[in-house]
Order: sequence, then structure tokens, then C-alpha cells
Amino acid sequence: MSLINSSTQSEEEIRKEKDSRQAGVFGWLRHNFWGLATLAVVTIICVVIVQMFKKPGQMSVIESQAMDMSAMVPPKGAVPVGIATAERQLIDGSVTYTGTVQAFTDEDIYPRVTGRITAMPVYAGDRVRKGQLLVRLDPTGDSEYSAKREEAASAEDAAMHNSGIAKSEFAQAKYQLEATQEAEQAAQRAVEEAEANLAYWKPEVERQSALLKAQVVSLDEYQKEASELRAAEAKVEQAKAKLRESGKTKLATQAAFEAMLHHIGHQSSAARQAKAVLRNATIYEGYTRIVAQEDGVVTKRVVSPGVVVNPGMLLLKVAHVKQVRIQAEVATEDAAKIHLGDKVYIKGSEDSSDQIAASVTSIFPAADPASRTFTVEALLDNLLSAADSRNAKVGTTAQYRFLPGQYVIMRILTGEQEGLTIPTSAVVWREGKTQVWKAAGGSGSASKVSQYTCVMHPEVITDKPGKCPKCGMDLVPKALGGQKIAELVDVEIGLSNPDSTEIKKGLKEGDEVIFAGFGNLHSGVAVVGTEWGKTGPIRLPLAGEVAGNRLDATNNFIHDEMVGSLMIKVSLSPAKGGSNSVVVNVSKHGGGNVSGARVSIKTSMPGMNNMAGPDLNGTTGNNGEVRLNSDLSSGLWELRLTILAEGQNPVDSTLDVEVP
Repeated sequence: MSLINSSTQSEEEIRKEKDSRQAGVFGWLRHNFWGLATLAVVTIICVVIVQMFKKPGQMSVIESQAMDMSAMVPPKGAVPVGIATAERQLIDGSVTYTGTVQAFTDEDIYPRVTGRITAMPVYAGDRVRKGQLLVRLDPTGDSEYSAKREEAASAEDAAMHNSGIAKSEFAQAKYQLEATQEAEQAAQRAVEEAEANLAYWKPEVERQSALLKAQVVSLDEYQKEASELRAAEAKVEQAKAKLRESGKTKLATQAAFEAMLHHIGHQSSAARQAKAVLRNATIYEGYTRIVAQEDGVVTKRVVSPGVVVNPGMLLLKVAHVKQVRIQAEVATEDAAKIHLGDKVYIKGSEDSSDQIAASVTSIFPAADPASRTFTVEALLDNLLSAADSRNAKVGTTAQYRFLPGQYVIMRILTGEQEGLTIPTSAVVWREGKTQVWKAAGGSGSASKVSQYTCVMHPEVITDKPGKCPKCGMDLVPKALGGQKIAELVDVEIGLSNPDSTEIKKGLKEGDEVIFAGFGNLHSGVAVVGTEWGKTGPIRLPLAGEVAGNRLDATNNFIHDEMVGSLMIKVSLSPAKGGSNSVVVNVSKHGGGNVSGARVSIKTSMPGMNNMAGPDLNGTTGNNGEVRLNSDLSSGLWELRLTILAEGQNPVDSTLDVEVP
């Protein structure tokens, strides 16, 4: 009995537990019924909305995760390049080198005497004038050189004084010599007179002696005559004695004169020597003041004031730069083309627009043994005009065009003639060959634009640049050369300069060449011409300028083309992602709409592994137009159109649409 009761009790407990669990589940469901119902309704609504509003080509999260992203490649396009046309024109050949500015002459300042620098009023960069003080050694008026000058001046004064005394004594001796010479002459005349008197009395006495013997005259008369003869003989002896005395006096006076002459010569030499010593002392004192020999610029100061310097020690460097020498190291093959007098254009940098014309004044006759180059030199007036230097501070180097050591650009002309020319930047050298990238195919020219249009209103076409009359935007060239193919061709060049190069073989007039942007080109690559600046394209070409079968903002999402005898106009309306339509208009080439034409369009996205989009189908109405609801999402789409018109062959066309 107890076992039965126990079994019954256990079954009862199990049943109650089961009922309790069931009551809990239903209770929970009853408790959360409305929440579960709301969740289910929201889920259903979301699924319906996604299916209704999912755009063509749009993927779910799972689809996007499963997609092979490596298959996503951009559509084939064209490389933007700078394109120019080969044309015949006058070209001047030139070679361009980096030149160095050299001073016309350099003046190194050395002291010629020992001394301490007490003043150096110039510094590197200062402009100096001829005669301007550069260095002063020792104090003015209080140096050993000034003391030596004063000593030499005193010695010179004394020597000049002694020389003056000697001159006075010389004059006195000269006068005495002249007096003795005159006295000797007087004595000589006295002797002559006495001898003349004696010559008279001798024959007279002899005659009287004969008369006395003949007793014609008396003895007394004879004795008187004899007395006169003896007196005449005595006068002759006396005159001769005086003459001898005068001669000896003259000799003594002449000896004294000669001695005085030697003395005055010695005194004059002493005076000249003293004067030379004074001059040397003055010169040496002048060496304590060092002045500029010519106008120039201080390029270096080696020592400072207060330093004791010795002769031969470099103090300053001064460059004379009123004229400068512009020198370039020119390769052998270019040096052979250059001659004296050839024009040279010099500018401070590659970007400078201010260039100075000069001429080749020297070609060094020997090559540098290290670089194997020749030095070509042009002499240039370096001082700026008053108008150009009016804002420059007086006494500064700003009044000069160039300074020594400065690098400049030298363009040396080597000839001039007319020929077929292209931009020099278009010439490339590969494996010893001269080549040019040629833009083959396409139409139009990047360098000659004949028409301009508006990117928003392509129907606006003018012959001149300006503003669009509809939207006010700047008009752009209607064509930038179209799509072309890069082709590398061998050429033979002639004269060349930094801007243009003569082509002798390999191109003809009107050929289009690529002068910029060809760094990574390969033969056969599609290129499109665009405006090119110093750093690259000024404006990258828009898609519609690269490919003609493309709808985008450049053509206002409108494309017109003629296929056979049909004119097809395709547009996207409105031009935005999401709710849009592809509008196709079909008309005859001679005029008139084509109605009843079957239009089918297959869509795909090239950038997403050609993922297919919706197929569009329709028939043109009486106006030749059909509007196909496309709902294309933003991105690049490819439209493959097929048009079947009654009495016409099927027409196929492929377009790209850049949906914004």
C-alpha cells in the first residue's frame, strides 16, 4: 500500500512539474506577445523596403563580403600629357651652362711695414671707393715712422743749410778766381807794354851811340838815351815779375775754387741724401695708411683691429666689380661652335626673366686636364643704372648686378636659321639615340585651339575665349587634341636652345609631339593633351575630353552620334544617382523623328567586375523619344544600346555614364 501511494505521488509530482513548465512558457509568450509581434512586423517591413528601394547594382552586406575585390579595376583611360605641334620658324641655336662670376681684378691688402692696426673701418660686403681708407697702422703723428720722418726732416734742414753755406763760399771763391785771372791778364799787358818800350829804346840808343862816335850828338844826349834804355829794361823785369806773381796767385785761387767746388758737391749730395731719407721716411709713414686702389667690394676681412701685423700678412680682400668676368666650363663639342663676339645672355637664376646681353670676350686656349672642358668668358658691366639702383642703399653691394663667386645661367648663341622646330623638352635620349614621343591619331591640336565652349552648356560655341552667356562660367577649349596614341620615333636634331630644337629628320610640319608628362609612357599608350605648367598639368582633362562616348558634366550628360542613317541622342535625366531615367531620341539623318523603334539597353558597372545592372527596354513614341526608368546608382556605368527601327539595320552603340 505504501508502494502504491509512493508511485502515485511521484507521477503526480512529475505531472505538476510539466504543467508548471508549460504554464511558464505560455505565460512568457503571453507576457511578450506584443513585443514579438512588433519585431516580426518590423523585420517584414525592412525586407519589403530593401527589395523595393534597392538600386540596380547595389549589393547586400553578405554579397559585398563575398565579392572578389581584386577583380575591381578602373576603366581604361588616357594619360594626360602636354602636346605641341612641329612648325617651321626661325630658331637660334644656343648652349646653356652654369657660369661663375669672377671679379675683373682682385686686390689683396698686405701691410708693407710692421705696426698695430688702430683702425679698420670696412667689413666684408662693404663697397669702397678709390682712395678710401681701409687700414691704419699705429696712431697718427705718434709712431716710430712719424718720429723717423721728423728726424729725417731735421737732417734734411741741416744738410740744406750746409749746402747753402757751401754755395756762398763757392761764389766767393769763384769771384776771387775771376779777380786773379783779371790781375794776371793786367800783368801780361804790363809786360807787353814794357817790352814794347824796351824795343823802342834799344835801336834808339844804338843810333845815338853811332851819332856820338860821329860827334853829331853830345855825350849828355847819349847818356840820357842810355838811361831811358836801362829804365825800360827794368820795367820789363818788373812787369814780368808781377806777371809771375799773378800767375801763382791765380793757380792758388783756382786750387781753392776747385776745392770749394768739390765741397759744394759734397754738401749738395748730403742735402740730396737727406732729402731722400726724408722722402723714404714720409713714404714709410704713408704705409701706415692703406687705401683702396680702385672702386670695389670687400669680400673678406682676415684680421681685426688691435692686431700687430708684419709685412706680407693678408689683411683684407677687395674685389673690383665695376666689371665682372662671367666664366663657364664648356664641353669640347660645344666649345667648337663658339667664337669670339658671339652673343651671351646672362641671368641670375633659371626662373629669372631679367637677362643681360653680353658677348664672348675670351675662349681659353687649353682644356682643363681634369674635366676636359674649355673656359668661355664674357665681360660684363656690373654697375646698375641709377634707375635700377635708386632703392639700393648707397655704399652697399646692392648697386651691383652680380657678386664674385655667384652662380649664373649663361646661354651662348651658336647660330641662327629657319627650320622645323619643336619644344626642346620633347627631345629624349635613349641608348645613344635622339628620340621624340609623337602623339599619333586623333584630331585637332593642343597648341592651336579654334573654338571654345562651356562645360555646362556644350551648345555654346565661340571662336574666342570668354564667359558663357547662360551660366557665366569661363569658356574652355572645345578640343584638347582628342584621344591619341603615344609613339616613340627617332629624330635627327640641329640647332637647339632651352626653348626650341630644330628637327632635321624624323618629323614633318604639323606632327604633334609630347613635350611633358611622358616619363612613364610606353608605345601604344593612349594620351590626351592638356594645358601644362612648370609643375605639371594646369587642369587635368575631364572624362568627356578623353573619351567621346561618355556622359558626364563636361557634355551636360548629353551624347549625340550618327550611326548609319540614324541620329541618336542619349541623355540622363535627372543627372543624379538614384531616381533617374535614360532618355533616347532617334531621328533620321536627313530630318524627321523615328517612332516605333525598339530600344534595349544592357547596363553594367566596369569598375565592379562588370557586375550587371537592370535591362532597359522601350519603344520610341511619335516624337522619336523613349524614357527608360533606370534608377542607376552613383558611379561609372556602361550602357550597351541596341536600336531596331523599321526598314533600318540594327544599330549598336556603347556609352559610359558617370552618374554623380
